[in-house]
Amino acid sequence: MKVGIILLSPDGFYLDADGFLPKRPDFDKELLVELCRGQDYICSENTMSTLPDSITENATRCAKEEYDINLGIKTLHIMPPHLLIIVRSDKRLNDGKYFDLSDYKTLFKSQNLELRVHK
Repeated sequence: MKVGIILLSPDGFYLDADGFLPKRPDFDKELLVELCRGQDYICSENTMSTLPDSITENATRCAKEEYDINLGIKTLHIMPPHLLIIVRSDKRLNDGKYFDLSDYKTLFKSQNLELRVHK
């Protein structure tokens, strides 16, 4: 199964107007590291330049079609995963770059975590 993960503000933005990511909930980094451990991932060059060593040293960047986990905004649009994990920040951004979730059906939703499948 192909999986994607994205960090969004409660109002759906992945970057604020100044180009910064939303504030991550405490559990997010460990979740991301464990999802990626031993997996083949794809992401854009922009995302690649910001990935921590805990990801790049424990997972393998791969060819487009062969990925296990999708980490990039551009690659989420080009090759949508079956399951999208959404980690939600607590702080609304109200402006910036918005991620359209209309192609995904919600399976589970809590304050800081959602599971959606591609329609």
